[in-house]
Amino acid sequence: ALERLSYFYFEESCGQCTPCREGTGWLYRVVHRIENGLGRPDDLDLLNSVTTNIMRRTICALGDAASMPVQSFIKHFGDEFAYHIENKKCLVPPEVQYAGSQIYVSPSC
Repeated sequence: ALERLSYFYFEESCGQCTPCREGTGWLYRVVHRIENGLGRPDDLDLLNSVTTNIMRRTICALGDAASMPVQSFIKHFGDEFAYHIENKKCLVPPEVQYAGSQIYVSPSC
């Protein structure tokens, strides 16, 4: 989820201000790297540093909006990120990762 969200903000950045233009790209690339099993031990610190350097330093609120989910995910799921980085795989089994990701259509519709 965070990878998709980071990509969204990266694509939506207009590029006018440097913290957002560069920062959203960094956020997406680092999260993407972790998700693909190429995470580095210092990636969580890097993500925290990037979000701190984006917050309240952009012309509009997009930079803050891009930073807050990353900070929240690390705060609440930091152990899962660390596991993913160390073990090059997700802590959550694959069959559970996609549970509930399908759109349910009621038969009565």
